[in-house]
Amino acid sequence: MFGAPNVVRGGSHTGWTKASDMIAKGLCSILASDYYYPAPLLAAFRLAADGVLPLAQAWDLISAAPARAAGLIDRGVLAEGRRADIILVDDELPLRPRIVAVIAAGRLVHLADANRLSRAATEPRKAVVAA
Repeated sequence: MFGAPNVVRGGSHTGWTKASDMIAKGLCSILASDYYYPAPLLAAFRLAADGVLPLAQAWDLISAAPARAAGLIDRGVLAEGRRADIILVDDELPLRPRIVAVIAAGRLVHLADANRLSRAATEPRKAVVAA
């Protein structure tokens, strides 16, 4: 387990091991928020942008893997019978992903930009699926 801020910063703030190097070697199974709660989202996109992992594998480090480790078998992936926790992310700026909406247990609980959602429905974009 490494802290996601380590990935976002490009290394440890104390000079220790660089998390992205360990991830590239398959030596990290979970990224934790550590001291900066936006870091997991930023880290997943950073790992993909830097070519360390495809986004789906990077996402597993911040979603499915931590849920499994915590014994939360009802979440972490999009699958039948699960909670249906979903975040909609605007990734127009790859290293600055922005959460547009959050659906938790199948209910819309956060909507940052309703106009963005309706505009997205009319503009074709490359679909990316990561649970």
